[in-house]
Amino acid sequence: MRRTIKKGKRILGIILTACMLMSLAGCGEEVIISEDHVEENCRNTNMNAVMKTDKGFYYSQKGELSLHYYDTVNKKNMFLCNKPECRHDGNEFCVATSDKYQVMHTLLYSGSLYINVIEETETSYEFKVLKASLDGSSLSEVVTYHSVGNTEVFPDTGDKMIIHRNKAFLPYTVYNAENNEVGYNGVAIYDMDTKEVTYLGEKEQSFDLQYGRFCGYGDYMYYSTSEKYRMELHRYCYTDGTTEKLGVKNFKGAYAIYDENTIFYKAINESFFVYNMETGENKYISVDDLGSVRLHTDEKDGLSQGYGVGFKLADVLSDGEYVYVSFNYSFHGNYLPNSNSAMGIVFDKAIIGVLDKEGQEVNRIYLNTTDLLGYSDYFTLHFMGDTVYMQTPSMMYECSKESFIAGEPDFKEVYPIDIKMWSMKEHQEK
Repeated sequence: MRRTIKKGKRILGIILTACMLMSLAGCGEEVIISEDHVEENCRNTNMNAVMKTDKGFYYSQKGELSLHYYDTVNKKNMFLCNKPECRHDGNEFCVATSDKYQVMHTLLYSGSLYINVIEETETSYEFKVLKASLDGSSLSEVVTYHSVGNTEVFPDTGDKMIIHRNKAFLPYTVYNAENNEVGYNGVAIYDMDTKEVTYLGEKEQSFDLQYGRFCGYGDYMYYSTSEKYRMELHRYCYTDGTTEKLGVKNFKGAYAIYDENTIFYKAINESFFVYNMETGENKYISVDDLGSVRLHTDEKDGLSQGYGVGFKLADVLSDGEYVYVSFNYSFHGNYLPNSNSAMGIVFDKAIIGVLDKEGQEVNRIYLNTTDLLGYSDYFTLHFMGDTVYMQTPSMMYECSKESFIAGEPDFKEVYPIDIKMWSMKEHQEK
């Protein structure tokens, strides 16, 4: 009997110790491991960031819920649902598909997929975050961060979700059903540790104030605002929840954080600056030459006469080693490189300028999908360690970062993308 009692005490002690190690998460409750947002793993309105694990890739459709997984070992594309005999047709038992939700964005974070959605009920629009397990066994609702009656309004499904250090920033916009100039927007902040929902400013902000690009870095969430014709860059402090306006000048919305003291950004007239947060200095960097392309040179009367096209700075990105500036293409936008011609020669490529920390040119790269797909289509670039990914509506490609920086990206197929996504090929066929 004593041995049984002692054995029971030892087992109880082990259980209590395990619960103590789980700290604030609570006994038996899942611990969410804090991760940093990776802005250079870029995404746009229709394409998610690259969601890679050591066994494969996850990807998700915008609009109707459709979660997919590509197994790199078996070279197999599948729905992310392990239910036997499931038809993956939106039924209530399917993990990968559902008719209930309108999907805005999906992120891989702390070993799960988090999905920003809107659910329309009989009386309301519910803004929610879902969580899907990576083995396809479960899909659950995490939080409802905003709710509005659906009789006179409709929601904007284009807003993005950013998760950084266990806080999810969730922008939302609601329009009047009869007048889309009337409505409000806001940003919910969901604390994944405390399960608390707070807001960045007022819960219902006037349309006069618009929130722009969010980027988590260190103990801050950076974001842009625009009010009428004035744009500003701010940051939210994780330590005390305060916000501050940064001293960038003539800011025009696009920016990239190089390190804790250095921000590169686009200013008025598509000019380019670097801001030092320690000194407050804003330094101009000339990048106009990067956007110029000579298409034809004509020799006349012994003189060389050039014909070409020029593009304005569109966007900027950084991976902490290089700064990438784009012309005729946006890392965060979803549009094709424009076609321009001179003397019958057509140029329809994105121009990516590679700069060092000082803003000096390292190289420039000309990109389009034509060599890979046989036609020009939408694409997004993702910088992840030593690899650069190019995502198109039909295929994911990858190349080494070394080859990309050298100006000769050796893109290879990674996996086919088996979801509905706007494609120029389908548009042209229609």
